[in-house]
Amino acid sequence: MILVYNQIKIKPFIFLILFITFPVFLFSQQLQSVTHIEDVGSQQLSEELGLDVNNGVKFYKITYNTIGSDGSPDIASGLIVLPDNTSEDRSLVIYHHGTSPAKDMVPSSLNLDYEAYAYLGGTGYVVIAPDYLGMGDSRGFHPYVHRETQASASVDLLKAFHEWANQENISLNGNLFLTGYSQGGHASMSTHQLLEEQYQEEYPVTAAAHLSGPYSLSEVMKEIIVGEQDYPFPGFIPYTILGFQEVYGDVYDNLSDIFREIFVPHIESFYNGSFNLTQLSIIMSLLLLQEYGNSYPVNILNPSVVEDLKNNPDYRINQLLAENDTYNWVPQAPTRLFYCQADDLVPFENSLVANENFQTNGASNLQIIDVNPALAHGDCAEPAILATVEFFNGFLPTQLQIVSDISNIRLFPNPTQGIITIDGFVANNHNVRIFDLSGRLIIPEISRNTINLSQMDNGVYFIRIESEREPLTQKIIKY
Repeated sequence: MILVYNQIKIKPFIFLILFITFPVFLFSQQLQSVTHIEDVGSQQLSEELGLDVNNGVKFYKITYNTIGSDGSPDIASGLIVLPDNTSEDRSLVIYHHGTSPAKDMVPSSLNLDYEAYAYLGGTGYVVIAPDYLGMGDSRGFHPYVHRETQASASVDLLKAFHEWANQENISLNGNLFLTGYSQGGHASMSTHQLLEEQYQEEYPVTAAAHLSGPYSLSEVMKEIIVGEQDYPFPGFIPYTILGFQEVYGDVYDNLSDIFREIFVPHIESFYNGSFNLTQLSIIMSLLLLQEYGNSYPVNILNPSVVEDLKNNPDYRINQLLAENDTYNWVPQAPTRLFYCQADDLVPFENSLVANENFQTNGASNLQIIDVNPALAHGDCAEPAILATVEFFNGFLPTQLQIVSDISNIRLFPNPTQGIITIDGFVANNHNVRIFDLSGRLIIPEISRNTINLSQMDNGVYFIRIESEREPLTQKIIKY
């Protein structure tokens, strides 16, 4: 028998092959569209950020083919940031955003984590930032802290961006850096694993910096869920459960299987988009105070669920939390874990656990750095991003070039474990001082070409070199 389609005769087995391979053809090209959003000049960007940048930036929204959390084809969105000076080959950064309170609050709308990706672009990096599945243009509910879909959305964005970059003749130098803050730290670590395990030849990772992420869902974050301690953002707990249900489909039959009845209507309203994550957390905090006199997240859950979480390792939610931990592999590229010890939302122990597991697994180029032990979660973001840029800068071909065209000075190594050398330093011609991030003078005067920071706390500092002509200020990282 011969099948006839549009007057073309096709043998059945050939038709079957075409049918099976159609999805491959569909996704052989990831790119859907790129739309220009706006340009911001370097002066305006510096004023917006409160930080000096050398480049203005061009923002673009990108849409691309991917696979949704239900396993069906989807179209996702993200952001492209290009420095306005493209006279030289640029390095590429994938920036992973933190927890968004609503579906439309994403990088491609320029209303989430703007300071991070704008600063990266302003310092000369090409940046791409996925909105994630279930966010932006992607359909469905966001599978929050789900390791595999965070990674797949990022890698498919990377493929789509390269298609567009080739079309537009955008010059890249081959460096690929990964970073992200909060949920974005969890996502960047997930992307790091996927790239090194499956795309090492096509997209080798140059270096990665994962920032204050909930890497240890099954241990550190679970302690928040079942512990008797106040927590300022209880909406994270139902967001995680709803996200797992979106992917796996077997976490619960009804929300009341997991949560106490008083909270269920509000969680349903959040799932349906009636209000956002911040509003959910406020409502839940008020209900917890009203009903229990505290803000313990454990009181959101049914007692039987709490019992299983504490004592039953085979409990489905325990299995899923462990499955979505992000440190059960060995990073090959140089990796930094930046965090702040006073973090009130994502405890710094997440970074300690990830570091311990990575080291045990055999990671050889990994360091963990407390960028400021006094800062809470929101305030930790800026110094963590600054430290990340300095870390990435160490892999650029210009890192050890002359940093002042009048004083012939260069600083190395940076980051450092203790000793920094100032090449080109002349005691009679230069005055050198070191400040911390708050502007406090740490070392008032240096009269030699080496600086010993070994007794100083790990973190980010500023070194200021003054000459008769113009001063030079540069960030240095002690780890």
